[in-house]
Amino acid sequence: MATPKKIAVVEEYTDKFKKAKGVYLTDYTGIDVKTIDDLRKKFRENNIEYKVLKNRLAKIAFKNAGIDDMDSYLQGVTSFVIGYDDPVIPAKIINEFHKKTKLLNLKAAYLEGTVFGPEDAAKLADLPSREAMLSQIVGLLQAPMSKLVGTLQAPLQKMVGLLESLKEKKQEA
Repeated sequence: MATPKKIAVVEEYTDKFKKAKGVYLTDYTGIDVKTIDDLRKKFRENNIEYKVLKNRLAKIAFKNAGIDDMDSYLQGVTSFVIGYDDPVIPAKIINEFHKKTKLLNLKAAYLEGTVFGPEDAAKLADLPSREAMLSQIVGLLQAPMSKLVGTLQAPLQKMVGLLESLKEKKQEA
């Protein structure tokens, strides 16, 4: 039976899932409280939430948020990593933590309308951050423009050099 408290939790997480840039599902089996507190601190520093939520309530919240295909990953103990800024940063933190501790196994991820299984979700950690990607794009866009400017300047520089040499010859004569 749905209690007002459970309804409020579902509404809260429906809203959070809708606003999130990325949602990661992890298995937190074997992690002690101190380690979780350290991990939560790292997440908070990056505007990321780390929550444990009942799978049944999460299924309803995902459905209400319009996110399908997550039910199969909501098995066993599940924690939720919700990123609001850069969707790749949570994956990097989870991956780094997993490499150090062999804990916090990634179950799935939801980014930009796509559900990723464990293998594909783990690959997200290898992507550059949003800022790095934007700077790469700017570099790619800037390179052709720089070449164009150089190409357009070359004939002008040759012309200036030619005029200078003609000027010198006239002065000598």
